[in-house]
Amino acid sequence: MTAADDFTDLTADQFLKAVVSGSIYPYTEHQIRKHRGGLRTLHAPVPQLSRIQQEVLARLETFPARFQPHPAAFAYRRGRSVVDCAAVHLRAHTVIRLDIADFFGSIRERHVYAALKDAWTGPTEREYRIGLVQDDDRRKIALRYTVRTLATYITARLVTVSPPRATQTWTNRGTGRRSMSLEAAGQKSSVRWPGPVYRHTREGFLPQGAPTSGYLSNIVMRDVDEVVTYQAESLGLRYTRYSDDMYFSSRRLVRHDDVDRLIAGVKRALEPLGMRLNAKKTYVARPGARRSVLGILVDGPAPRLTREYKRRITKHVRGAASFGIEQHRRHQGFKDLAELDAHVTGLLSFAHMVEPGWAGKQLTDWKRLREIPLEYEEPVSVQHGPDLPWDEEVELSQAALAKASIDDLVRGAQRYRSSSDYLEMLEFVGRFKRYAPFNAMVVHIQKPGARYVLSSSEWESTYRRVLKPAAQPMLIFQPRGPYMLVYDVGDTEALPGARPLPKAITAPVSVASRADEKEVTEVWHHTETNLAPLGIRLSLVNHGTSSCGRTYHSWSGSYVERPGSRPGDRPETYPTLFEIEVNRNLPLLDRYATLAHELGHLFCGHLGAGPGGTWPDRYLRPLSDEEAVKVHARNEVEAESIAYMVLKRLDPDVQMGDYVTEHLGPAQQVPETVALNLAFKAAGRIIEMGKQRIPAAKLQMSTK
Repeated sequence: MTAADDFTDLTADQFLKAVVSGSIYPYTEHQIRKHRGGLRTLHAPVPQLSRIQQEVLARLETFPARFQPHPAAFAYRRGRSVVDCAAVHLRAHTVIRLDIADFFGSIRERHVYAALKDAWTGPTEREYRIGLVQDDDRRKIALRYTVRTLATYITARLVTVSPPRATQTWTNRGTGRRSMSLEAAGQKSSVRWPGPVYRHTREGFLPQGAPTSGYLSNIVMRDVDEVVTYQAESLGLRYTRYSDDMYFSSRRLVRHDDVDRLIAGVKRALEPLGMRLNAKKTYVARPGARRSVLGILVDGPAPRLTREYKRRITKHVRGAASFGIEQHRRHQGFKDLAELDAHVTGLLSFAHMVEPGWAGKQLTDWKRLREIPLEYEEPVSVQHGPDLPWDEEVELSQAALAKASIDDLVRGAQRYRSSSDYLEMLEFVGRFKRYAPFNAMVVHIQKPGARYVLSSSEWESTYRRVLKPAAQPMLIFQPRGPYMLVYDVGDTEALPGARPLPKAITAPVSVASRADEKEVTEVWHHTETNLAPLGIRLSLVNHGTSSCGRTYHSWSGSYVERPGSRPGDRPETYPTLFEIEVNRNLPLLDRYATLAHELGHLFCGHLGAGPGGTWPDRYLRPLSDEEAVKVHARNEVEAESIAYMVLKRLDPDVQMGDYVTEHLGPAQQVPETVALNLAFKAAGRIIEMGKQRIPAAKLQMSTK
C-alpha cells in the first residue's frame, strides 16, 4: 500500500489507476463514539479523491428523473430537510420507526455498479442487446456500450472503499481475488480493455465520509423505496426514509398484525441488497407515547420541538443570564466562548427550522447576552413579543406603515403598466422560487433589484451574516403569521469565519434544468386530483392544434368525483359547477399550461364567484364592443400571466411568447383593471395544487 503522504507524487492518471486497482488506500479513518455506545468508523477521502468524487456527484445530479432518488427519500438531497421529512407525518395517530443495520456498509460495490449501469445505459444499447438494431450500427453501439460499461466500473471503484485490514468491523466480503476484462460484443479482439487486478479480496462498500455516498445510497435504495411505498399505502400508511431511518405513520389506529405485516414486507424488500433491520431500534408510538420523526413531534398540525430539545437551549440562555456567560461557560465545560457559541448557535439553527418564532426569541436573547452591538440586532417583528432592547412601539408603528404602503402599491402598481416592466416582474416572480408568487411580487415592488431575502435571524444563524447599518427592511406575509421583515443579501455583511454564499443565493434566478415529463405528469395528476372539491370537471378533448382549451359553467347537474385519500376509502363526490376542456393533442407541457391558464380565469373570478366565495366574483358583462375588448384583454392578460408564473416554477427557461402583448392597449400598456394581487395569489394556489393532494376544506377556503 502506498502511504497517503506519497499520493502527491502521482500524476492524475497514475492516481486514478491506483485507486481503481486498489494498490493504494486513499482514505483516512476516524472513529467517533456513538450516542448509544460503540464506535462508528468514518472514511474521509484524501483531497485528490475527494475532488474526483465531487465531480462524480455533480454528474449524478444530472441523471434523468427516472434515475433520481425516490420521492420518499429525504436525506442527501438539495432542497429537502428533516423538517420536510417530518411534515409528511403531521397529525399522526401512530408512528412506526424501523432502522436499517449497517446501512452504508451493506451497500456494496456490486449494488453501486448495477445502479449506475442502468442509469448510464442508453436505449440504443438496450435495443442492441435484444437484437433490434441493424448490423451496420452494431459496431458503433457495441463500442459505446463497452466504454460506458468501463466508465461505470471505474466510477463504482472510485466511490467505494475496501479497507486493507481484515478486522471485525470490516469482514471479508467474499468476492475473492478478481480482475475485470471488457470486450465489446461482436468485436473479437479489437475493442478490449484488460481491467486492473484487485489487490485484495474484499469487495468495496459505500464509505461514510465520502461526498458521493449519501446520494448513491438513495439511488441504490430506489427500488426498495418503491416497494415499501406501495406496501405502506396498501396498509393506509405514509412512508419516508431519511438515510437508514424508515418512518411510517397513520392518522388512525394501526393494528398489531398490520405492524407485523409491514415489518415482514420491509424485510423482504431489503433482502436483495443483503440488508437487515436492527430489531433493537424498532419503535411503535401511539397516543400516550412521544410520536416524533427525526426528533420532531408530529402529533399535531405543525412540527414542534420536543421539551428535551428546548431545555438544551434554554439551559444555556437562562444560565448565561443568571450567572454571566463566562461563568456559565466554565460550569458547562466549554474550552472558550467560541465553542459555547458554536454549540448554542447550532442548536438554534435546527430549532429555527422547526419553530422559527420560539427560536427567534431565544436567538435575540442569546445575542444580547453575547453583547453584540445593537446595530446588528434583529429588527422587531410582530411575533417576537416584549423585552426587546429598543423602542418596540416605534418599530411596530413602522411595520404597520410598511404594510399599509404595500397594500397601496399592490392595489395601484402603476409602475408595471408598461409591457416591459410588467414582463420583467413576471420574469422575476417566476424565478424567485423561495417564496410564493404573491410574496415575490411584494419583494419586487419594494426592491426590484433584490436577489435573495431572509430574516436577519436566518442570515445570522444559517450564513453568519449580519445587517449593515441602515439596511432596508422589506415586509412580506408569512404562512403562519401576519407578516415579517426580511432583508436582501446586499444589505448584509459577513462575520469572521462565515462560509461563502452558495449559488442558490448569489445567483437565485439562474437556469437549473428543463422540466422533465415525469415531473409534469406528477404535477398534472395532483392538480387534477384537487379540482373536484372546487366543483371543476376536467375533460381532454380531440381538437386541432390551434385550439388549446376553454372554461364554462356546467348546467348538466352531474357530479365530479375524486378517489379517497386512502385505499378502500369511498370516493369524494361534489356537484359539477365548471367545465374545463383541454386539447389532448397538445404536448404535455402545453396541456398543463392550458390548464393553468383556464384555472387562472376561474380563480380571478372571470366566470363569477367560486363555491362558498372560494374566489371573488369579477364577472363583467360589457355594454359595448369597446368594453368587450377591454374586458377580454384584462381577462387574458391575467390568465396568461398566471400560466407563465406557474410554468416558470417547472421550467426556468420557459418562453412567454407574444400572447400577453397581443392584448395590451395601443401604447402597449397593461390594462388598469388587471388585479395584480389576485393574479399572484391565483398562481400560488395553482402551484400548491400541483404539489400534493390537498384536503377539501383547505381548497375551499376563500382567497379573496
